[in-house]
Amino acid sequence: MVPRNKTDKIGLMAEKAFKEAVKKAIDQHRKMGVPAVYMQKGKLVYLMPDGRVTEKPPIHQKLKKAKNS
Repeated sequence: MVPRNKTDKIGLMAEKAFKEAVKKAIDQHRKMGVPAVYMQKGKLVYLMPDGRVTEKPPIHQKLKKAKNS
């Protein structure tokens, strides 16, 4: 059996790596101008590039233009 302090350290390292990966993914989405999608309270939410959070799926700009034509 692995000592508890060893598993705690591994868990903390994994948590740190996970948080860094999430930050990087959100930053990449923002730079590409697309929303990051995640679950919150059992619902899909969209973190828009401008920082807004919405439960409504965003419509891509090209689709909006096509609908209005």
